[in-house]
Amino acid sequence: MLATSRTIARRLLSTSRVVCCEEKSKEVPTPEEAGWAFNQVERKMGMYKPHHSVDEQIAYMSSRAYHDAYKGLPIYRWYKRNFKGQSILQPPPRLFCIDKHGRFNVNNACPVCRDEYLFFDYRNPSLIEQFLSTGTYQPIEILKSGLCREQYAQLQAQLIKAKEHGTITFGVDFRNYDFRKYYAWWKAEPAEPVERAGLRLEDIHPDPLVSFPAHKRDKGNDWDQWWLRHDKFARKAK
Repeated sequence: MLATSRTIARRLLSTSRVVCCEEKSKEVPTPEEAGWAFNQVERKMGMYKPHHSVDEQIAYMSSRAYHDAYKGLPIYRWYKRNFKGQSILQPPPRLFCIDKHGRFNVNNACPVCRDEYLFFDYRNPSLIEQFLSTGTYQPIEILKSGLCREQYAQLQAQLIKAKEHGTITFGVDFRNYDFRKYYAWWKAEPAEPVERAGLRLEDIHPDPLVSFPAHKRDKGNDWDQWWLRHDKFARKAK
């Protein structure tokens, strides 16, 4: 009797393992089964994002379809997170919109993930420049951009790569150094400070760092006075 119960339990375990393996294999369908998340598809959850080259992306951004969709504005201007209470509280950005299999795990993806042609690449600087602050070469805040954390990390990485490859031009701050501080044998005086439009760079960007006040400063902790008061009250207690 005991042997039969053991054999039945083994059969149940083996069948459960087979069922679990079949369920795991069915969890990730092929792109032909799940479908492709093209731009005309509104609800993309569970679908695969199509793969396009950089040349196709550049051609798409200069096409009539792109102009009609974004009206000449940055792509994040037309994006709005689908959540409750937008004027009061903005939720933190998502970790990613597309999982490791290439499928959408949300319906309302971020501005770059939702468009099948768009992805950050240093060879297409026009898309990267849309996410830079005005007059600077630094990316805008992640909450303002509406990007997920994965795409924001890609933006920062491709921005550095674009600067290294020269696809994005940027200004380098000029600074005069007093080499007498570094070399004992250096006798020449430092050059005159560089001016742009009558303004000195030292006045715009002061060299000494801004000293921020310490948070919760340690006040009223003169321990000598504390022990004097303690002795005074201790004598009274006696």
